[in-house]
Amino acid sequence: MSVDRQDELIQFSHKALIFARQMLGNLSDAEDLVQTSLEKALSHPSAPQSGVDLQKWIYRVVRNGAIDKLRQQARYQMLDDNQESKDTTPDGQLEQRRLQQALNRALVKLPFVQREIIVLRDYHQTSYEAIADILSIPKGTVMSRLHRARMVLRKLILIEQNDIAQSNAKQQINETTDEVQHESV
Repeated sequence: MSVDRQDELIQFSHKALIFARQMLGNLSDAEDLVQTSLEKALSHPSAPQSGVDLQKWIYRVVRNGAIDKLRQQARYQMLDDNQESKDTTPDGQLEQRRLQQALNRALVKLPFVQREIIVLRDYHQTSYEAIADILSIPKGTVMSRLHRARMVLRKLILIEQNDIAQSNAKQQINETTDEVQHESV
């Protein structure tokens, strides 16, 4: 690598670091993101070689990485918030456990093709591009299959919850009937 290219990359990396820090609000995450972005710039065959085009390309890569990082943090934050709010009472903990069990039972009922795409994306946080590579399908197909799989999973969970509610209602009716019979005897 030429000295000019090194100087240019150093200059762009400083600007990209400031940009990433402003986007993420965390220096450590920003440093990691810029390092990854520069690795892409150095290794990607279609990356511009120098100048303003290279700077724009690095900014675009940093921006996309920052958006991905913020989405990931938001997803985990939502899970943490839900966990905290539901874990404060025994009833909340029980409900959370029941929901997780219903999700696991519904996941097992999905066809393999739908199950694998949900597991890759939602349990392993695999990118759409990586899933497309793993499954040897286009990214658009990944997105549409994932949407359909989530819809089926949602429907299976709702069906199970309705079945449980009906079963509980029948059990309460039977208990009430038994109590009435005991009182009349």
